[in-house]
Amino acid sequence: MVQMGYYNYYNSEQHLTVARPQDRYKQMIATYKANSDSLHSVNEDPYSEKNLAVRAFEKKLAVIAEDNRSKCATVHDVYELLGNKYFGKDGTTYMDRLNADEETRAMYDNELNATLYGTYHNSNLKDPRIKWKAEDWESQELKDKASNQKIISNQMNNLLTKNGINLDSDETLLISFNPYEYSATVQGLKNRNDLPKVNELLNRGQNAKELFYYTLQNSGSVNQDAITKCKTYQNIKNLTGEDLSQLTLKDGNFYTEDGKNILSLVKQGIEKDTLIPRDFKNVAYDYSKGLLEQVAQRGFNSMPDLDLTIGYSKDYGFFSTSNIMYVA
Repeated sequence: MVQMGYYNYYNSEQHLTVARPQDRYKQMIATYKANSDSLHSVNEDPYSEKNLAVRAFEKKLAVIAEDNRSKCATVHDVYELLGNKYFGKDGTTYMDRLNADEETRAMYDNELNATLYGTYHNSNLKDPRIKWKAEDWESQELKDKASNQKIISNQMNNLLTKNGINLDSDETLLISFNPYEYSATVQGLKNRNDLPKVNELLNRGQNAKELFYYTLQNSGSVNQDAITKCKTYQNIKNLTGEDLSQLTLKDGNFYTEDGKNILSLVKQGIEKDTLIPRDFKNVAYDYSKGLLEQVAQRGFNSMPDLDLTIGYSKDYGFFSTSNIMYVA
């Protein structure tokens, strides 16, 4: 469940750092004195039409903000992401905001605050999304998905054509992934001599990893045990450098070949990681511990592997395949 409320996610020196998210709306409910027998000069009704609409919007925005934070390691990254989203350029200046229409400026301001601080309290109420109904959010989600599909398909086309690979109109690629190595494997090329080159292009830089996450986000129903196994493996790899599949499970804990409890290495990794906010390190540890406990209950080799595939053609770009399977 997404955390709601104010939190200084990037440790900005200009903002208060708190131990846990401070939920303004819950505080408003707790201090609501509608039936009090004492007098209060300020009496804001948390159940008013306006506040209910704002709360519904806060919940939607919190999901968007959490996704933004998963892509942004620094405040600079956040400004680049949202600058491109709302103004079509990396970062923003005061004039970019000033010259934008009121609704665009409000949407940018609110999403920026929600991403950096988990709240848009004292926000710009000209944001049109505050009044959106469920169907409006669904419509926007479909538009965003269509736009993302078009962009990443164009990027794939550029990657192929700039490297001398030209697909026929009736040629379809089937791309599968190794979720632990973030590598991709291609099938379906008529000219089999081009297969090594296409595989190399997809596994260059972050291409395979980015396409893996795009595929995962657009795959519909996905086996949750397979997701947990993949998340845990990558989490342990990032924090400790250890391969979870090679660790020994004993009495509910994972141990390295030289007998170290992996949790001790996880703790060290979190302490050294400068991208994890200092007040969020305990939460990061508990998250990692929780993932390991889930895998320990089943056993790494007893859980299914995440088996994702995606199709690509010159005319249609990337498209979902129907043969998504989960294998042990």
